[in-house]
Amino acid sequence: MEFTGVPFLVCMPLFAVLYRFAPAQSRALLLTFASYGFYAATNAKMALLLAAATLAAFFAARVIGLTPQKTIKRTILLAFVLVMAGMLIAFKSAVLLRPLLGFDLLMPLGISYYTFKAIGYVLDVYWGNIFAENDFFALAAYLAFFSQIVAGPIERAQSFLPQLQNRRASLSQMMLGLQRVALGVFKKFVVADSLAVLVNFIYSHVHAAGTPLAAGFYAYPLQLYADFSGLSDIAIGAALLLGMVSPENFHAPFAASNPTEFWRRWHITLTTWLTDYVFTPLRMATRDWGNAGLVLSLSINMTLIGAWHGFRWGYVLFGLVHALYLSVDALTQRARKRYYKAHPGMNRLTDWLGPVVVFHLAAAAFVVFRAQTTHDAFYVLTHPANGLAAPSLEFLKMSQANVVALIAGLVGYALIEAADWARRRNQQNSPAVAWPRWGRWSLYSCTVVTVAVMILLLMGGHASQNPFIYEIF
Repeated sequence: MEFTGVPFLVCMPLFAVLYRFAPAQSRALLLTFASYGFYAATNAKMALLLAAATLAAFFAARVIGLTPQKTIKRTILLAFVLVMAGMLIAFKSAVLLRPLLGFDLLMPLGISYYTFKAIGYVLDVYWGNIFAENDFFALAAYLAFFSQIVAGPIERAQSFLPQLQNRRASLSQMMLGLQRVALGVFKKFVVADSLAVLVNFIYSHVHAAGTPLAAGFYAYPLQLYADFSGLSDIAIGAALLLGMVSPENFHAPFAASNPTEFWRRWHITLTTWLTDYVFTPLRMATRDWGNAGLVLSLSINMTLIGAWHGFRWGYVLFGLVHALYLSVDALTQRARKRYYKAHPGMNRLTDWLGPVVVFHLAAAAFVVFRAQTTHDAFYVLTHPANGLAAPSLEFLKMSQANVVALIAGLVGYALIEAADWARRRNQQNSPAVAWPRWGRWSLYSCTVVTVAVMILLLMGGHASQNPFIYEIF
């Protein structure tokens, strides 16, 4: 079942009403059944793997929580982490081993997300951050939550589990949820899919004469951001319909003024997960190594981020390139602070130029991420002027045929940035619940009309032909 499909967009509000009036003690069970129903609609057999991972996490945490012996706790923790990581690695490796296996091994939906959530949950129990959950269905709902299993956000158990007992969703929350879903669908259909026409053409004609590679260089980061943040918006909005607040996954990443800030704004929940469970322990273990330990910790952490997407050289290089950015940023931080203290005017200039530089650095890394081969990526990066003076006839025909879509994509990108800025500002300074009644009901009415029109357009066949990019991870 697709997030942008009519069945989901129709069934989700109906389930939200059912969930709203369900007794608090039955919500975990209800949410578990709904989540497994959503999962089974994609692949029923793989739902058994998710159930097995949930059972393993439940009993591992329970034993760790009840056992006083540290040796037994460490053994169970290590065994559980190895099993979960081994399962994830096995499926990620299946693409490479396809010639040896002789068949395709289907990647289970959301395995990259629910394995991380399960590992984080058991680690938190081991570290004493939370108590082991006594209700199996509460943990099952957490790991299988349909809103987050497709592509996150990767929410922590200590944030999710208490919300199963929260009061019912308010009307304001449900309206905000519908707005986020509508924003996510807009990002996907109007921005990401429109820019995908240009990006897909360029990256499939990299070595053709007259292909303007610079257009792909600049368009792909915008497409990826609109696509992935749109998917996150739908997930966050669907959860809000149930009265559950999910962590944000993006915060204007292309406004970041340095690489470190970029990763605090891009795929936030994955970054913070790896920071807490990988980078911080590594940094503590290598703190006596000075700068070498810092660089090593950053390199391992970012390589894991790249490999998390899949075992492909492009993804690994993507992580290593960002490790280089972060290492330089971290090692020059003190020197830059001293310089800016002595030259405050340059500090203000950097506030303006920093996002431009960071965007170009990120775009260069995204070339490695998107290109079909490392040779293609190297060619794009070393031939930025290719095709600009004399675009190929094939490119011109493609552009003319899709001129409305390309303009809509670029204008739509500006609109979603403005909408995201306005949403964050309004939530911080003037939440909808504080508005006068006429303002709230105007907002509610506009939201309902927008969602109704969106569903009618989808039913009329205006559905996306491109799956969400991050669904495959």
